[in-house]
Amino acid sequence: MDYLPIKTLYLEVTHACNQRCRHCYLDGGMHHQTAEMSTEQIKHIIKEFQEQGGSYLIITGGEPVVRKDIFEILDYAESLNIPFNFASNGLAMTPERLEKLAGYRCLDMYFTSILGANARQHKDITQRDSYDKVMEALAFLDSKGIFTYVQVTLAKEYLNEIEEIGKKLLDSYNCMVKFTPIAALGSKSEEEKEESKALIITKEDFPLFLQKVEALNQRYPERIDKSNIQNYDQIKAMISDYQDEPLYSLSYGFLAVRPNGDMSFSCNMDNPYTFGKAYESIRIHADKKLFHYIDILKTAEQQVLRDSRENIVEVDVLVDYYIKKQ
Repeated sequence: MDYLPIKTLYLEVTHACNQRCRHCYLDGGMHHQTAEMSTEQIKHIIKEFQEQGGSYLIITGGEPVVRKDIFEILDYAESLNIPFNFASNGLAMTPERLEKLAGYRCLDMYFTSILGANARQHKDITQRDSYDKVMEALAFLDSKGIFTYVQVTLAKEYLNEIEEIGKKLLDSYNCMVKFTPIAALGSKSEEEKEESKALIITKEDFPLFLQKVEALNQRYPERIDKSNIQNYDQIKAMISDYQDEPLYSLSYGFLAVRPNGDMSFSCNMDNPYTFGKAYESIRIHADKKLFHYIDILKTAEQQVLRDSRENIVEVDVLVDYYIKKQ
C-alpha cells in the first residue's frame, strides 16, 4: 500500500469564532492571529480528496459561518457530489442561510452544540445569546428532514441536567446526542482559568457522568452517541474492533486538516504528529513515519486501557497525553 486511504476528511476552515466559551481551547475568538487557508486552497483539498476516493467531508471551525466564502466552499463540495456534515454554533444563522444550507443535496448532517439546559445556562458558558438560535436551527432543519447531531458540552454544575437536556432534544428532534464533559480549560490566562475552573467535571465525577449518560442511552437506544468518558469494557471493545487492521484505527478513521493546512490524525490542537500541508497534497505515504505513529497510538491506547482498570477515564484526552509522553 503506497498511500493511506482517506475516506473521511475533517476540515477546519477557521479558528475564528463568534462565541467566547469560557473553556474553549481557541485563543482569540474573532481576532485570532493564526494564518488560514484561502478559498482556492480549500477547494484544491476538497478536489484532491474526491479524486483519491474520499467519500465524506466534515466542515467545521471555529465557526465556519464567519468565513465570508463559506457558501462558496459548500457550493464547491456540492458540485463534486460529496456528502458533507456541516457544523455551526447557530449564532450567525439567519433564515436565509438556513434555507441555503437546507437546499444542498449533499448535506448529510447538521452538527451543533448546546452548553446547558436553557438559554441562561448556555449563555453563562458561551458568553453569547445563542441558545435560541441553536434551537431555531434544529427546528427548521428537522422540518426539512435533515438529520442533526447535538453535542452537549457539559459544565460540572449542570451534571444533574443530563436527563432533562437529553429528553428535550430527543423528544423534539430527529437527532443524535453526545454528552461531552468540560474536563480541561483551553489556552486562557491564569486569571481566566481560575475564574472558570469550577466548570470542570473532575475524575471523581466521571462515574456519575457515565451512569447518567448510560441511563439515557437505555431510554433512547442508538440515539446517544458514546461519550469520551468510558470504562474498561467499553475501551476494550473499541480497541478490539480494529486491533488487527493493518493501519489500525486509521483504516476507518479520518484525516484532520487545521485552518493553516496542517494534517494530523487527532482533533487535539496540540498533537505533535503532523503530515505536511494539505493544500500541497493530502496523499500520505504509508511509510515509516506513518507506521511509527500507529505504534505510538497503539501503545497510548493500551496504557489508557490499563488505567481504566482502576478508574473511568476520558479516553481522547488521555490518549493524547500518552502520545506526547512518547
